[in-house]
Amino acid sequence: MSELVPILPLIFTICLCVSALILILYYAIIFSRFAFSKAKKIRDYHQDPVSVIITASDQAHHLIHTLPVLLEQQYNNFEVIVVSDNSHDETDQVIEDFQKKYSNLVFVNLDSSVSTIKGKKFPLSVGIKEAKNDIIVLTDAHCMPVSPYWLQNIAKHFGKGKEIVLGYCTLEKQPGLFNRLLRFDALQTAIQYFSYSICKMTYRGNGRNLAFKKSLFFQQRGFASHNHLEYGDDDIFIGKAATAKNCEIEYFGESFTMARPKATFRRWFREKKGYLYTRPFYKGGIRFLLGLYSLTNVLFYAFFGLALAYSIPLLTMLIVVLSVFAFKTICQHLVFGFSAGKLKEKDIIPHLFPIDLIYSFLSIFIFLGSKFNK
Repeated sequence: MSELVPILPLIFTICLCVSALILILYYAIIFSRFAFSKAKKIRDYHQDPVSVIITASDQAHHLIHTLPVLLEQQYNNFEVIVVSDNSHDETDQVIEDFQKKYSNLVFVNLDSSVSTIKGKKFPLSVGIKEAKNDIIVLTDAHCMPVSPYWLQNIAKHFGKGKEIVLGYCTLEKQPGLFNRLLRFDALQTAIQYFSYSICKMTYRGNGRNLAFKKSLFFQQRGFASHNHLEYGDDDIFIGKAATAKNCEIEYFGESFTMARPKATFRRWFREKKGYLYTRPFYKGGIRFLLGLYSLTNVLFYAFFGLALAYSIPLLTMLIVVLSVFAFKTICQHLVFGFSAGKLKEKDIIPHLFPIDLIYSFLSIFIFLGSKFNK
């Protein structure tokens, strides 16, 4: 057994080097596209009519705060459609009260509707059908635009063949590790879907800040191919509808929306599992790249721990292990740091290593959880 001991550090170190190389290639080839990108300046554009759609189920306490901000956007011609999905609180009353003040607020009540479609796909489809404008902008009842110029920044991209605009939804900053974990999740997810979109491989957006053409929605038959899934309205649909030329990204600070974080770890965990259920609907290349990145991230930390433990008595091997870890970490901090600067999330970067470590191993339980649930 003692003869095998020198071999183990070598094996683990080689595995560490391979996993680090793969991650560095992701940072350099894919994620750097967003990190070092320059926002396109669109100086002259026509403010085409827009329909903002929100679905709400027992969301009265949120709508009281979000509706005024949405309805008072600095935009020439827009409507806000709120679809109340079988609400049992004061949601309907809140919307009706706001209608007395705002003529551009449209109320759709699904109080007596019966549908086998899970999640918010059915109320979203109803809202899109009711929309009188071709540009559809989606957000949630618990999300609030960070500026009165949100619509201007999102809608300005529609033109010259653009049919989809991907925006960013930040999370309200709160004290505690869980909040940082949620915000890191939002940041990393955005880095991925923005980067892949720049690479002409758009596969998803964020339903809390997402825009597309109504005509495109019906051309793709809406959510018909995945109505049996609770999730998929902002990834399966976008992945099918996006082409190499019809998609644009928007990450200027005034284009953000802000959401209140998930109240519990269990709720966030369930949502993450939900998105794994939609993965089989992704295109094969995207599915492979996303899966390889997640797996390699876990293996990197696992091999680092093993290589470090076995290399402590071997000074040369220890230096190699620490050097590989340091180089990969510097590359990640560089790419994530520039990305976080664009998305106003710089305070996450000092905690990047421990949060990324925790997140990587949580992803194992999320993956296993998705396999043991229907």
